[in-house]
Amino acid sequence: MNGASRIVLVRHGQTDHNVERRFQGATDIPLNARGVEQARHAAPVIASRFSSEGEQVGVNVLRAASPEVAVVCSPLSRALETGRIIASEFAARGVLVGDGPAVDERLRERCYGVLEGRTMDEAEAAFPQVVAQWRATGECEAGGIESSDEVGARMAAAACEYAARMRDGSTLVVVSHGAAIARCVVTLLGLRPTHFDGLRGLDNCHWSEVVLAGGGGSGATGEAAWRLAAHNIGAREDVLGG
Repeated sequence: MNGASRIVLVRHGQTDHNVERRFQGATDIPLNARGVEQARHAAPVIASRFSSEGEQVGVNVLRAASPEVAVVCSPLSRALETGRIIASEFAARGVLVGDGPAVDERLRERCYGVLEGRTMDEAEAAFPQVVAQWRATGECEAGGIESSDEVGARMAAAACEYAARMRDGSTLVVVSHGAAIARCVVTLLGLRPTHFDGLRGLDNCHWSEVVLAGGGGSGATGEAAWRLAAHNIGAREDVLGG
């Protein structure tokens, strides 16, 4: 594979719907004041971590890292504003590709259909059968909920497309949404998107990192593939200090 050898998937900052525990999905809910603060706190940490040159960790990780970084975002304002704040930090370090984040419709959040805008209690009261099926299977086409397979496919396709355009060994930062990122990660790892329960959901302004690896190792095919390097990492003092 040519192109970026690292993809960093960042969840947007907090919104009022997050605080109220409402289904957001494809509804365009902006960041609240806390969400903007989270993005501004996370951005320099992300930029510092992923703009440094050097070897990526792991004996089978392909190619030395390039300092070049591109940022691509969901069109929903909560992700786009988060992405702009992050991109500005990379630009200040002179490593950002382009004038700002690219925007791609495929990176939007999973659509939750009739559940959007409702709390769980409200959703159960209004659409008990939809919620029951969704709880049991994670899916409900009748309720207008986008399938996990569709979400994983569009997210992974977009991420891989942008990564392939980049200089070898560079980094792609994808700013998106919790449900969409979980399904993207498992798809990139070669699993079914319906297996997303194996990953804890990302907190606001936290990220997952996948790196391109290949060759050697027990059971390895020898072909380059995406490997999960980190998950639900954030600029938190209790984890990173300071």
